[in-house]
Amino acid sequence: MKPDLSTEVCGVEFKNPIVVASATPTHDAEAMRKCVEAGAGGLVAKTFSPEPLTKEYVSPRFTVLHKEGWPDVYSNYSCEFLATFATDEWMKQMEEAAEYCHEHDVRLIGSISGTTMESWQDLAQRIEATGIDMLELNFGCPHPRDLDYKSGQVLGSSPEAAAEVTEAVVEVVDIPVFIKVTPEAVSPVEVTKRVTEAGAAGVTAINRYPALDIDIEDGRPLLHSTYAGVGGPWMRPITLKWLSKISKEVGAPISATNGISTWKDIVKCIMVGASTVQTCTALMYGQNQYGKIEDFIEGLEDYMEDKGYDSLDELRGITLPQIKTWDEVDRESKATPEVIPEECIGCGMCLNWCFYDAISLYEEDGETKAKVDPDKCDHCGLCVSLCPKEALNMEYEDKDEKVYLGDFE
Repeated sequence: MKPDLSTEVCGVEFKNPIVVASATPTHDAEAMRKCVEAGAGGLVAKTFSPEPLTKEYVSPRFTVLHKEGWPDVYSNYSCEFLATFATDEWMKQMEEAAEYCHEHDVRLIGSISGTTMESWQDLAQRIEATGIDMLELNFGCPHPRDLDYKSGQVLGSSPEAAAEVTEAVVEVVDIPVFIKVTPEAVSPVEVTKRVTEAGAAGVTAINRYPALDIDIEDGRPLLHSTYAGVGGPWMRPITLKWLSKISKEVGAPISATNGISTWKDIVKCIMVGASTVQTCTALMYGQNQYGKIEDFIEGLEDYMEDKGYDSLDELRGITLPQIKTWDEVDRESKATPEVIPEECIGCGMCLNWCFYDAISLYEEDGETKAKVDPDKCDHCGLCVSLCPKEALNMEYEDKDEKVYLGDFE
């Protein structure tokens, strides 16, 4: 019997936890139909705002940083703005998407960004009427700035303003409202506390960072010559940190986003409390577009089956009680690396990583090998982590416990 991938969030049932995030892959009804056909449990429509500048795209608006690491480790550097439609036309797109989603048991989440308190409320009511299941308020977009009102991450950086908008929107809709929070210049935990007190059902954590990169030939900022958003697989540890803190300190339902590139990332997000997991960059910068959704689902399903998890509830949050406070961590036990001779190729790179002169090379049967002097070793783990052939093993000297360095994939 296959494991149950369904998850319930604030009374809304998702057939699986994979949700396509609000971005290019959900830019109109046709794109949202592709999300449904790819097997997503839900999708967040592209954020809509009445602000004219959010509809006027620059060209080009996407590039990749650290391309030598693509498709595994890289940065999505981009200035994709919001939905390009007029208000009435966008509502038609949403109605069409809602009908298709409901026919295929997929949850549709609207996303809005207002310009005034009145526009926040008006947009919320209008988009709710299209048939959406939930609503996401975008308090995390890295792009809108230099305006005469708070929007995107500028709004999300003010817990008071975020709570005020949240309360106003919750007053006029009947569906669950989630807040997409920013990591920029404010603690997502504090914002989560404030917006949930104001009536938010949960949060989407976390949005990308505002950033700047430069062409060194003439010093000009990349793309449109101003700040852009940056994210990518490298963000996963940051996202997991905030998910765990929000889970432990607030307990609000969370839709995880950013840094999600493999099914393992899905598992990790759920382990720290996420109810659903949103994906965007993996689809846009990947190699099989919407097909990545199927990879996520199959990987998650196979993992749960292999580990004996029957449902996501058995997996959700299992990491949280294992997170220690800084003063509680074990400072006494020491783990020592040991070379695996049959794997070592004698490249000598490990000597560069040891700042305690504990590693040396020797010759044996005409082959060069490395060895570690346990009396000099500082037990830091750097050589084990960086060995290109994984020719070092590390074990504790004084306790029967595995060493946690990651799987290096």
